Amino acid sequence: MERIFLHRSVGETGTGKELVAKAIHAVRHSDEQFVAVNCAALTATLLESELFGHVKGAFTGADRDKTGLLELAGAGTLLLDEISEMRVDLQAKLLRVLQERSFRKVGGLKNITCKGTIIASSNRNLKEEVRAKRFRGDLYYRLNIGPIVLAPLRSPERRDDIKLLAEYFLKTSVICPEKRDKVTSLTKLAIENLERYHWPGNVRELRNVIERAILLETTDKIGLSGIVFDPAECAQASESPSSGLIKGFSLARAERELIARALKETGWQKTRAAGLLGITRATLYAKVKQYNIERESHCVEGRKPANRDDVLISSLHQPAPC
Repeated sequence: MERIFLHRSVGETGTGKELVAKAIHAVRHSDEQFVAVNCAALTATLLESELFGHVKGAFTGADRDKTGLLELAGAGTLLLDEISEMRVDLQAKLLRVLQERSFRKVGGLKNITCKGTIIASSNRNLKEEVRAKRFRGDLYYRLNIGPIVLAPLRSPERRDDIKLLAEYFLKTSVICPEKRDKVTSLTKLAIENLERYHWPGNVRELRNVIERAILLETTDKIGLSGIVFDPAECAQASESPSSGLIKGFSLARAERELIARALKETGWQKTRAAGLLGITRATLYAKVKQYNIERESHCVEGRKPANRDDVLISSLHQPAPC
């Protein structure tokens, strides 16, 4: 029986531990079952029954035999999410499973062999939990064979994950079945916008943003206009000195900069720029007017150009108008 421990940075949630667990499962046991249980969501009695199963008559209400998740996983993978919330007496029973590679159903006498991989995850520091005697040290070291630390999505080392995850969520989303084969990709600038965001909700928030974009999109590509973040989070990030973002950051400012860049990269060919952004030409015209984006030229400072189409783009570092 293999054991893998997924540890998330303390205090962070939604960093994608189940995605990592599924990726490990796909490499090792793709033809076998993948089952997961949140240890924090069940009482100790229910969790024991879920994991080990029970025989008829084992306790009040056990009117038939139940197959547990350990047996259901077979030679596949069992994910124990938030294992730090498991009660100490149940931790002892799990330790015995890892040592003996077998278990019994609640109320049962027959030993059932375990052949799969157990992956455990926690957002707590389990070493501290061990010191506080809330988690068994022997179980911790039994599980901690192949530890994987998952940093928050905003961390520099996970920047490359954002594009891959966004494309994965787009490909696998079932939020709108009729658009499954119609919305197939994200524009370059949409991806850049995703990479600039600070992701307080981590991978879970990224999934929500992509699914919202699928619902809003009317073309085959998710463009800049389809990427909608939580305004409250953006405002909080702009005010927080520890967020690592430029003071005064706002969605309007980011949108203005990306539109100006698209226009510059396409030589102000608005049809191409609109396609790059994933918006219509009419929407682009409206945005250019809204943000007062003007075309670069080499006119003398203080002299008004004769043709408005030759006007300079305003400094991208100026705040966008309200």
